[in-house]
Amino acid sequence: MPDLRLFVTDVDRTLLTHDYALPARVSAALRSLRGAGVAVVLASARSPAALRPYAEGLGVTDLAICFNGGWIGNVATGASIFQAPIERAAALAAMIEAKTEGVNPMWFTTSGIYVLEITESIRREAEITREALHVVANPADLPDKPGKIMCVAANPGDLSGFQRLRERLGSELSVASSHTRLLEIGPLQVSKRSALETLATRLNITRAQCAAAGDAENDIEMLEWAGVAVTVANALTAVKRLSGFVGPSCDQGGLADGVTWLLKHQAHARAVI
Repeated sequence: MPDLRLFVTDVDRTLLTHDYALPARVSAALRSLRGAGVAVVLASARSPAALRPYAEGLGVTDLAICFNGGWIGNVATGASIFQAPIERAAALAAMIEAKTEGVNPMWFTTSGIYVLEITESIRREAEITREALHVVANPADLPDKPGKIMCVAANPGDLSGFQRLRERLGSELSVASSHTRLLEIGPLQVSKRSALETLATRLNITRAQCAAAGDAENDIEMLEWAGVAVTVANALTAVKRLSGFVGPSCDQGGLADGVTWLLKHQAHARAVI
């Protein structure tokens, strides 16, 4: 393994537990990684505001990837170095399609979440990320261009609405799941992978010097692009297959084991040099 310079990790159900807690041993492992000279960047479907508390806790606010790659910047100040929101016409069409399918669409901006109605599923998701939730009467009242649209399955046992959205929107927008109950919609060709490539170029870091961690469909392209990938036991089978190391579940702080594995290889690479 080449000398690592950048580690990019997904947040929910990778860095955090299923209950959105940050295990102490994961924090300690990431401090050790940073101490070894490896930059740590959080990459999430979350908005900058929703990611900020975790980035602050880890001391890594200066660069973060939000909205599945649609926003890169400092989550403490809100200053961005890259933004790629969904074009308004396409976003409005997606909201209407999702509303018709009954999959609780949520229009995310850097200033809050906008919805056409508040359902229990929508309320729960807003409470998880602690973001302001606004209701508008008509799609035309939705503000600006969204950083992303997220759809929430009212019944996780029936994902047929998600599948129909993939079929209708997939040629014009990026559509990927971040969890069984969640479907993330963004601009075509914008992803965590594209954001990682942007960061690597900006930091003059090669692909081989990048490591990444994730668990879900919206992480796969990023993990494929990185020089090495690690994951946790609760990850999708497809994610485990392409990872060099699979640690315990996120609920057991499994990412810490992945980071320890990376550190061992880092020490070996530097010893060889």
